[in-house]
Amino acid sequence: MTDPNWNWHPEGLPPSAMPGPNEFEKYTAPVDVETARHLWFGAVLLGLFGLVLGLYSVFADRDAYVRELLQQVQAQDPSVTVSADTADSVLTVAIVVAVLMGGLVAALFWLVVTKMRAGKLWARAVLTFFGAIVVVTAIPSLFALTASNGATSVLTSVSGILQAVLAAGAIVLMHRKDSTRYFIATRPKM
Repeated sequence: MTDPNWNWHPEGLPPSAMPGPNEFEKYTAPVDVETARHLWFGAVLLGLFGLVLGLYSVFADRDAYVRELLQQVQAQDPSVTVSADTADSVLTVAIVVAVLMGGLVAALFWLVVTKMRAGKLWARAVLTFFGAIVVVTAIPSLFALTASNGATSVLTSVSGILQAVLAAGAIVLMHRKDSTRYFIATRPKM
C-alpha cells in the first residue's frame, strides 16, 4: 500500500498548488519601481528635514514672531489685548502642531509609497499628483537662493530643490514601460 501523502510538499501543499517559477517573477517589482520607491523615501526625508529647519528658524527668532503676532492681533481688533506670554504659548502650540502634522503627512506618504511598490495603480496616481505639486512649489526656491538671508534659509531652499528633483525622478520612473506593465499585471482581475 502506498502512502497517500507521498506527493505532497513538506509545507502541506500539493505540487499542483505550488506556484511555478515564472509566477513569482511576474509580480516582482521592476528596478524602476524599486528605484522610484527609494527616491520617494528620500523625498519624504528631505521634506521632514526642511520642516525641521523651517521650524528651527521660527523657534530661533521667536521674539520677532511673537511681536508680529501681537501686531496682527491689534491690527484686526484693537479692543483685544493679548499678553506676550499668551502669544508665546500660541507660537509654541503652533510649532508642536506643525511637527505632529508633518509626521502624520510623512507617515501617510510612506504608506502610499509602500502601496505603490506593491503595484497599486491608485498609489502611483496619488504620488504623481503630489509629486507634481512638490516640483511646482520648488520653483520659487530656485529664486530664493539668491535672495536668502542666512544659512537656514539656504538649507531650506536646497532641501526643497533636492526634494523636487527626487520627486520628478520618481514620477518618471513610475511611468516607464516596465513599471506600467508591472502596475497593470498586479491589478485585480475581474
